[in-house]
Amino acid sequence: MSLRYGILGLLSKWEASGYDIKKEFDNVMSIFWHTHLSQIYPELNKLENEKLISSKLVPQVGKPDKKVYSITEIGSEELFKWLLEPHETPKIKDSFLMQTFFLDNIPADEVLLKLKMYKKDRQQRLEKMKEIIKERLGSIKERNVMKARILTASAVLKRGIEQEIQYIKWCEETIKLVESCKYLWEKDEYYLTQSTKNAELQYTAAIPFTEVEDVFLKYFADILDEVN
Repeated sequence: MSLRYGILGLLSKWEASGYDIKKEFDNVMSIFWHTHLSQIYPELNKLENEKLISSKLVPQVGKPDKKVYSITEIGSEELFKWLLEPHETPKIKDSFLMQTFFLDNIPADEVLLKLKMYKKDRQQRLEKMKEIIKERLGSIKERNVMKARILTASAVLKRGIEQEIQYIKWCEETIKLVESCKYLWEKDEYYLTQSTKNAELQYTAAIPFTEVEDVFLKYFADILDEVN
């Protein structure tokens, strides 16, 4: 998916300025797509040049005229065509998981600090999502209205909340795992120091799996149940 379809999707139901579109991306849509105004405005210009959207100036009292965009018939056809295309399996890019993969290169205490800080970040993100859904549900009840867009957006919000809960759970479990196996980092550090004296030592840093088997299997218990 690209930014263009996100913009077309938003404009398929209402007219909006570039700033309005950015606010929507910062709200529920932030669960699956992040963007900046510096990306939105060039995309709006591109879509308008392709006749997929049109714009008009709306007068404002005491403020400069506001440029408001709306989808065209060609744009609606483009959006409809994209929505019917087979979905692609997402190509994951998670910089924190990339870091975690190589955290054996820093002291265990630093590893734990990073995991705890990241857990805090995800908890703050979860609280923000909870506030959003609370406001949305309150608005739906107050207006006593339901639309297909409200339904599908709510489904996305639910998935986002589940994702944050799962990420926080993973952080908590991984913190416990590292705390239980801190000595692995200590052994790595020792053998790295000694390897300058004896090159063969760098291959003997590993310990028998049986020493960590209970902790390791407990960490993977849920996954192993799914596999079996």
